[in-house]
Amino acid sequence: MSDQIVENVKAAGVVGAGGAGFPTHVKIAARVDTVIANGAECEPLLRGDQHLMAAQAHEVVQGLRLVMQASGAQHGVIALKRKYHAAITALQSALDRQPALNIRLHLLENYYPAGDEFLLVYEVTGRLVPETGLPLHVGCIVQNVGTLVNVARAQRSEPVTHRLLTVTGEVREPKTLRVPIGTPIGEVIQWAGGAKSDDLLQKSDNVLPSAVIPVVLGGPMMGRLARSLDEPVTKTTSGIIVLPPDNVTVRHLSRPLGSWVKRGRSTCDQCRDCTDLCPRYLLGHDLEPHKIMRTINYGITEQPLNVTAAVLCCECRLCEAYACPLGLSPCAYYREVKRQLAAQGWRNDVHKRTDLTPRPFREFRHVPTERLTARLGLTKYAGFECPLDPGDYQPKRVSIPLRQHIGVAARPVVREGDVVSVGDLVGEIPEGKLGARVHASISGRVERATTEEVVIVA
Repeated sequence: MSDQIVENVKAAGVVGAGGAGFPTHVKIAARVDTVIANGAECEPLLRGDQHLMAAQAHEVVQGLRLVMQASGAQHGVIALKRKYHAAITALQSALDRQPALNIRLHLLENYYPAGDEFLLVYEVTGRLVPETGLPLHVGCIVQNVGTLVNVARAQRSEPVTHRLLTVTGEVREPKTLRVPIGTPIGEVIQWAGGAKSDDLLQKSDNVLPSAVIPVVLGGPMMGRLARSLDEPVTKTTSGIIVLPPDNVTVRHLSRPLGSWVKRGRSTCDQCRDCTDLCPRYLLGHDLEPHKIMRTINYGITEQPLNVTAAVLCCECRLCEAYACPLGLSPCAYYREVKRQLAAQGWRNDVHKRTDLTPRPFREFRHVPTERLTARLGLTKYAGFECPLDPGDYQPKRVSIPLRQHIGVAARPVVREGDVVSVGDLVGEIPEGKLGARVHASISGRVERATTEEVVIVA
């Protein structure tokens, strides 16, 4: 039965909905004792997971039960914030109807980044994931609640064709929508009433210069600026946030590496606030952001471990967005170092400590989400409920990327002119490779099929 669950999940093209997009069929095939449903949704402004847990609690529980069955886990935990009252009520009601399940709720406080896998495993189980390790290494699987709903649907042979996401910020009707994968983000913004200021979304050759038309894809901390209004919604798109050009979040996300380095070399005073608030450092990892600033800014070559420690960074951006009083970014340094290490084929044989001890002051260094939201210049949007819209939104045209996940791109299995229906397979996993299947999200005719995308016109 467990093998069949894994095969159904693989056939449905389920990937991690929390952002990374790791193929779920690979993840749940492991053997563990605990499965954690991640409902923290710690990014400011996002509401999708909260609404999903409140509206579809039964499917969240069902998906968790199936992953427990597939992985042999004896324990299941749904971790969500204490403030998500509607979700807590719905989930507890669903669990009360199935008392035989060994599943419980774990309530988190409202801080960032509560949803980080390493932090979540420690908060729920007291176990410490090794440096550059995985929850699997301490007997855990962590799955986003949206992923679990897709796991439940996969058992009914329903592939992943839609994405629940939050549309907020400078839009007339902030809301949470379920939209077909491949829908242009510009069209999704229109479904939320459009931008409040028509000037904000004036297009120039359909390109989105960050200083003119700022749209954040994902959350304001770990998301990115969209390049075009034609960019498609993918399986991992959790939010679309329209912001004013002068917003501090936009400035951070649009600042080039050279600018970060120039500012760092001229103003870093080695105060170590970035280190004292780093979530991985607080868990006991040998990651000290202030040291990479010192090492690179001053050209110190005798301490290479300070640089290669970049592989320990989870890129939560707390160092640049909240901790640094001078607005500097160790995270930008870490990103570039990781890129260069990967290009050089560097193997990590040093940053793998397992003898971790959390810093004694860790519990006093949580960053409250309200304070972070204010620092990001987003307080005016924090009160938007972004209600779940039950509407069935259908675009005329979708551009479905064949790589929406960790691993290699799917191989197109349709051709120009083919007629497809919602749920039909359009991209297959290459033989022997890590990847995920891709399915049609609307019914229509295939306008184009390349190694990068499949375009369908209704």
